[in-house]
Amino acid sequence: MIELFDGLVYTMERSKELKEKEVPSRLIFDLYKMSKNNSSQKLFESAAWIDLDASSALSEQGFVQKIILDEGEKYALTYKGIARCIEIKYGVTLKDQFLKFLELADESFNTAAQTLTWREKLASMSLILLASTSESAAIRLTNEANKSALTEVFQKTLSSLKRIGIVDGKEELTSVKRGENLASAVMCRVDTLARKTRHYYKYTGQSEYFLDIEKNGDVDEKRMFFLLRRIFERYDPNCSYREMYDELSSISQIYYPRFLDRSVNSTIVLAILTKLRSFLDRDILTLPHIM
Repeated sequence: MIELFDGLVYTMERSKELKEKEVPSRLIFDLYKMSKNNSSQKLFESAAWIDLDASSALSEQGFVQKIILDEGEKYALTYKGIARCIEIKYGVTLKDQFLKFLELADESFNTAAQTLTWREKLASMSLILLASTSESAAIRLTNEANKSALTEVFQKTLSSLKRIGIVDGKEELTSVKRGENLASAVMCRVDTLARKTRHYYKYTGQSEYFLDIEKNGDVDEKRMFFLLRRIFERYDPNCSYREMYDELSSISQIYYPRFLDRSVNSTIVLAILTKLRSFLDRDILTLPHIM
C-alpha cells in the first residue's frame, strides 16, 4: 500500500499539483476536487502490479481497486486506501483527516476573501483585452489558430503583468502534460475563477470562454471595474500605469481580430479600452496603496 501511495504522491508532485509538505493535509482533497478525468489519470499513472494474495486481501478491505490496462491488471489505491496510508505514514487519524477535508471544502467556497491566482489574473485580463465579453464573442479553443493566438496573448500579457508586480516574476506558462497547448493549460487550471468573480467568468464546457460583462449592448463598467480591482489588488505609486495601458491597448488592438468563430463589435473594443484607461488613470487610486 505504501509503495502505491508513494507512486501516487510522486505523480501528483511531478505534475505540480501538490507539494511534499502538503501531502498529509491536502492529498485527498486535491485529488477529489479534480475533474474525474484528471483524478482517474493520476490513479492510472500511479497504478502498479502487486502480489495476488495481497491484492485480494486489500481489495476485500476496500483499500485498492483493480485497473485494467492493455498489458494486464494493475492496482491503484482507493480514497479509503489513501487515508489509511496517510494514517500509517504520517500518524494523522482518520477523524483529523476528515475534519481537514471539511475545512478545505469550506475554504474552497469562501471565495469572497480569496485572491486570484496568477493564472486567473492572466486569463481575466486577457479576456478583457480580447473583448470576450459575451457568449457570441467567446474565445473558442477548438482550433489551432485560436490556441496559437491565445498563447501569444498570454505571453505578452503575462510579461506586462510581471513588469509591474501584479504577477510574480518567476511565473511562466507551462503545460501539464506532454504536447498540451500552453493556452489550454492555463484555461484548464482556473476552475475557481467563476466563484471568485461573481460568476462573470463563463466556461461553456465546449472549450469556450468569456466574461459576462455586457449590458444593453455596452460594457458594464461596474462589472469590468470589479474584475480589474481583483486583478490589480493594490496601487503602486512607483508604477507607470500609463505605460502599462499603452502595452495592454496594443495587445488588444493587434490580437482581438485574429480569433476565428466569434463575433466582436468594434464599439465594444473601444469601450473596453476607454474604461481601462479610466480605471488606470483614476479608479486604481482607490485601491490599497503599496507603501
